[in-house]
Amino acid sequence: MRRFQTLTLLCLFALASCSLPARSSTPGLQPASHCGDGVCSANESAAACPQDCLTATFSGKIRTTLISSEGSDIAVMVATPRARRYPEGAGIVVVASPIFTPNDGFITDPDLTSLGLIQVSYLWPGEIDPHTGARSTGTFDYGGEHSVNILRDVIRFAANRIPDKSGRYIVSMTSVPPLVSEVGIYAFADAGIAAVRALSLYGSQYQGLQYFIGREVPTVDTLSALETGYYGAAGQPIPNPFYAYPANFNTSSITLNYTNLRWDPTYTSSFSKFAGRPYLDLDGNGKISAGDFIFDGQVPFMDGKRYYSTALTQALASNGALPLSAWPADLATPQEAAQAWQIRQTPGLFETMQDDAIVQNLKVMLVFAQADHALVAPDKPHIHQLYQGFEFEARLWVRLNPDRSYVEALLDAAGVSFSGTPGVTPTPGPNLAFPDNPANTQPSDWSQIGAYAYPGEGRAGSLVPLAAVAEMADRAHSGDWDNNIGQVLYTYPAPTSQP
Repeated sequence: MRRFQTLTLLCLFALASCSLPARSSTPGLQPASHCGDGVCSANESAAACPQDCLTATFSGKIRTTLISSEGSDIAVMVATPRARRYPEGAGIVVVASPIFTPNDGFITDPDLTSLGLIQVSYLWPGEIDPHTGARSTGTFDYGGEHSVNILRDVIRFAANRIPDKSGRYIVSMTSVPPLVSEVGIYAFADAGIAAVRALSLYGSQYQGLQYFIGREVPTVDTLSALETGYYGAAGQPIPNPFYAYPANFNTSSITLNYTNLRWDPTYTSSFSKFAGRPYLDLDGNGKISAGDFIFDGQVPFMDGKRYYSTALTQALASNGALPLSAWPADLATPQEAAQAWQIRQTPGLFETMQDDAIVQNLKVMLVFAQADHALVAPDKPHIHQLYQGFEFEARLWVRLNPDRSYVEALLDAAGVSFSGTPGVTPTPGPNLAFPDNPANTQPSDWSQIGAYAYPGEGRAGSLVPLAAVAEMADRAHSGDWDNNIGQVLYTYPAPTSQP
């Protein structure tokens, strides 16, 4: 089995112990400092020029620019790796931005430049990157039509289909040759909602797009609002007792019982500054008490309001738990919830992908850990719905988690021990077991999907998503879409020096 070179990867993935600067410029040149120009020059540092030089956890050399999209100027970061992944150049990965959670500047985690790939990130309208000062103009619509159009144009810019506002194409903005016919999308959590919608609506405009990686992406309003369960402030899972698989699962919806739904106007928690929460009054005493289920957690927040699912919001009004006359100003009304969620869910978006020749060649990887970052249902209904949609409705190539060879290569380079036994839950300690799921296969019983997931504790939680991107980029470059490759296709950096 071919491996990544251990020394270099150890430095890339354990930067806290390395002495490399955040970014470097052309060897041998010592240009004058131009702090604020968006490029970290050789004589600049994160301490001396934080707006140009990101912290040491990001290894890419960046340039920023603006593209025009639907009347907004959108700030885009193009990050070039220290060395190209392939002799011909570097593939390009667009990192989709979240739509419900605030984004503190350009996304640099995961650091895809550490894999030898070009990373493209962007800011939604109204956002500012604190390191470079770059900002996007316009009004953010939290994953609405404007957001989807912006993501479409960022993908087109990454594929060299449109220029920036100055007329420059991406091929003139990188220090290694960008492989504009090998573009991928990486989307974590709610960022994936906008990405799936962009694929469904504008597939014919994505020449050069090869793959989509969705990591733990919610699919319907019930799941986005964490109504099947969530993790408490201490990290403990808090499941909704009225959700059970398969009784409450459907490939296009989640059905919950809101008969005992009530509203407590005084309840507060660390998840939100706003008072008041819906809850299931399981003991019927009319107040929150031990054993009741409180709908809490990081509920989507848009335009100053919390958004629960359409069904829960309507139930609050219909059963008299929260009269409209007493409706909190920071809580979306039934009408607002229904309107917002109509375009922020993935069911119904997949069948149209059959009609587009470009999207029909798209390959998909769904990445997920045994313990999801937000949802606690053990059958992973969001992964199930995405798999159903992409494989059986869109009829695409779909893989559940990366090939074990890529995971082992990164873990080995980072000095993390692992076990090769598939589908085994790891015991406490350093030994980890990772699955190896051939593409286009799913569990016969989704209550056993944990055997298809990777252990997310420790370094694995950050390295497995990187392994997923490395594998999909390598497959796109080689054209190898076998269901299970069983080996790393390219070593990075290459054993010999590159020009």
